[in-house]
Amino acid sequence: MKNIAFSAAVVAGVCSGALANEDVLKLQADPANNVMPSITYNGWNFSQLDQITLDNVNKLRVDWTFQIGVADEAQAPPLVVGDTMYIATPKPNRIYALDLSDAGAIKWEFRADSSNLSEVTPLACCGAQTRGINYAEGKLFFQSLGGKVYSLDAETGALLWEKQATDIKAAETMVGNGIVIKDLYIAGMAGGEYGARGYVVAFDINTGEEKWRYYSMGPNKDVGIGPRFKPFYKFDQIENPAEASWFEDSWKHGGGTNWGYFTYDPELNMFYHSTGNCGPWNPDYRRPWGELDLDANGVLQSYRSNYCASILARDATTGELIWAYNVTPQDQWDLDEPNINPLVDLEINGVKHKALVRAARNGYFYVLDRTTGELLNDPWPFVHQNIIKGIDKATGSPMYNIDTMLFTNAEDRLKYTQAGALTEKDKAIAAEEAELYGEDAGDAPSGTEAVICPTIAARNWENDAYSPSTGLLYTSVQFGCRSMRMTEGQYVYPMTAEGYKLFEWTGEKFWVDRDGNKTDVKNQLQANDPVTGKTVWSIDYVQPSQDPIMATATDILFVGGDDKGAFRAINAKTGEVVWEFRTGNNTSVSPVTYMHDGKQYIAVIASARPGVLPVAADAAPDAVNRYQREGSTLYVFALGE
Repeated sequence: MKNIAFSAAVVAGVCSGALANEDVLKLQADPANNVMPSITYNGWNFSQLDQITLDNVNKLRVDWTFQIGVADEAQAPPLVVGDTMYIATPKPNRIYALDLSDAGAIKWEFRADSSNLSEVTPLACCGAQTRGINYAEGKLFFQSLGGKVYSLDAETGALLWEKQATDIKAAETMVGNGIVIKDLYIAGMAGGEYGARGYVVAFDINTGEEKWRYYSMGPNKDVGIGPRFKPFYKFDQIENPAEASWFEDSWKHGGGTNWGYFTYDPELNMFYHSTGNCGPWNPDYRRPWGELDLDANGVLQSYRSNYCASILARDATTGELIWAYNVTPQDQWDLDEPNINPLVDLEINGVKHKALVRAARNGYFYVLDRTTGELLNDPWPFVHQNIIKGIDKATGSPMYNIDTMLFTNAEDRLKYTQAGALTEKDKAIAAEEAELYGEDAGDAPSGTEAVICPTIAARNWENDAYSPSTGLLYTSVQFGCRSMRMTEGQYVYPMTAEGYKLFEWTGEKFWVDRDGNKTDVKNQLQANDPVTGKTVWSIDYVQPSQDPIMATATDILFVGGDDKGAFRAINAKTGEVVWEFRTGNNTSVSPVTYMHDGKQYIAVIASARPGVLPVAADAAPDAVNRYQREGSTLYVFALGE
């Protein structure tokens, strides 16, 4: 297996383009611009600009700064088109146009409707993110947390159209991921923690008319399954695969939301998106209560909850589903898969493949044929994994470890495994606490607890970078483990802030290395080779540092360092840190690079959510929390003398 040589057009994600948006194709082919998150349709987050090199990167200096004015965690990469940079803030979702000819002077500002924020914010899982804006044909497209989709005149900031896309009473929010393909703006939504049913929705970029909306699960017509649906594996080659794989009507609140980035292949006219966790977390609500259907190898045979925690390939014009791959069937560990699917062409055993590479949130590294959904590699774990024993190539399915499968009731679990079985001493303690505290005796062992590695995520939504120069995929990964168990509850409408997760933690988080040994290392920046299946280099962080990554043609990675409030340049071939600037804050947004008046610039927003990591009065002078404090500033760097 090897990487296929890339032309400049392929690097830019440009192929035939017959069905793509011609303006976007033209703009993304010029590396001076950034017209979408992750830079190009192929999702590489790779820039061809080459003025800043490993030899001169240490001459980078701050050229100008801009105070965002919203003291929250910025996650949307700036766009740059011509002389203008566009910034999207977290809620209350403001858009700024900055003049690159005048050191970032404000051209205009647009404020989204924030009248429902008090209702929306409690139902927005995990913060108030917006992850991007898109540009095409002189227009900007973005979403508000409250679920409105906007189109603005990019020159003046004038509102062209707006549409309410979500039902907030069902906890549906929008976090700013979208893509422009031909005359459609395709968007995703969030809310899987609260029983929302995931979908993608397409709007006419000129009128705002909704053209189609397809769900992640449910009847065929709702999901976009028709004659063109040709899944590769047998578990998906059944009638009504996105409905029959659920218990009764549990698909109606099945999660599988779409809050990560999209990629697009213009030649195939197919776009790729991935879906979030299954809802609720408790799998007993999605299968016959307390029953589990694994074969001798640990492959799940039924109630696979298609298609949450999955990869989906759709026709970019009609939205029809072409193929789907369930990454973590019957997900019950919040191993949702919202992150991006970079599109890379690889040669495997002498045959060229249009591949899709994925460092998945379940901790396995996948290479799939993006035309069919077939696995091309033997997926391998890039972190310690105790849920999945391996991937069965015949079915494309994970082989589960029965000891980490979750049940609500201990007697149900004991039908399949003795893991977690209570001792007589445990039973005595539980009985005593139940007598003393009644229903509040929640801390006593129940016999349903299981230690899960990775807990929630081996990586999160942050942009990967792929470099055609090194052939490596760069990913921020996490090493955490934790014990959890399932609880009972009921979906309600309108949804409340109490949510519909139906689980609880039963121990403190801890960290293990790939061999399962406890470690102080919490995160790594990994450079993984999709061809050889090996980690070429990695950087350890003993404090959190899980940041989006951008690569350049001069073999430099630009990435934040939350461990010490730094912004860094790293040698993409070796992992050596070659330049560092202390912003004094997190960098949860991908850096971008652009060209203006013949000069290359690097831009990044340093920011943090308010109150996430308070600083104790007696904290050490170099405590990491001191560098993760509320605030948000755009830094723009250029080469000095």
